[in-house]
Amino acid sequence: MLKKISHKIKLMLYSRKLQSRLKIASCNLERPRSIIFYTTHKCASTFVQRLFEIISKNAEYELVDYAGTIWGAGDRFKNIETPYELFLERAYSDLYSLNGKIYGPQREYLDFPGRNKFKHIFFLRDPRDVLVSAYYSFAFTHTKPLRSGDRDAFLQQRAQIQEQEIDAYVLEQAEEWIVPFYHNYQKLRDTADDYLYLQYALFINDTAEFIKKISDFCALSPSEKEIRTLMQEASPVQIREKMTHKRSGKTGQYLEKLRPETIEKLNDILADVLREWEF
Repeated sequence: MLKKISHKIKLMLYSRKLQSRLKIASCNLERPRSIIFYTTHKCASTFVQRLFEIISKNAEYELVDYAGTIWGAGDRFKNIETPYELFLERAYSDLYSLNGKIYGPQREYLDFPGRNKFKHIFFLRDPRDVLVSAYYSFAFTHTKPLRSGDRDAFLQQRAQIQEQEIDAYVLEQAEEWIVPFYHNYQKLRDTADDYLYLQYALFINDTAEFIKKISDFCALSPSEKEIRTLMQEASPVQIREKMTHKRSGKTGQYLEKLRPETIEKLNDILADVLREWEF
């Protein structure tokens, strides 16, 4: 008799558990489609993360930054390999929900089954400027990783970069890093059901339009006060950028940091990338 009662209780509890799952799934379907925010190094991604925090605070979105969390956790995630995307792709079924999330900033190629059904935002900078910024960042200013293994590799790479001239670095990395990086992003873009592509130049030259495009794509309506707050926060970034850019047809640090012959070679190496992404 007791066994029958116990079995009935187990069935009742299991039924309630299933009902709870069904309720959660039903609620999730009513939330907006999740977004993956892909970007590059040194592309004002911190500002965009702040933008999402402000414009989505009253919306059905939750911001999720896995890479930043792993980076900040130091040696607490020793079992997660580098690059972190290898782990994120393997564990995608536990980490990525199709509704109600904004994932990013994602600064490395990331793909997994069903990824194409997510909404995509690509916020990219001219790859020639990415290379120039990367040289100074990785050689001198970028924060050292907290994880001991990553830190050792980073310091070794830093020492190697410091021994290179910038022109040699950008030509080498254009082929080894930038070309496959932008081509892989193109594959993500071309297979996405829905995407928005924004260039860094729009952020610098017309921040209000930049905010509007993201808000419209996410079906969000920030208030005038929120837009003014974001504009003020963007100003210091824009001032720094415009002070270090030389205008010669196109805005770009590379125009004053690299030799003319280096720029010519770089343009040849990156020809397909510049055309694909309209730089």
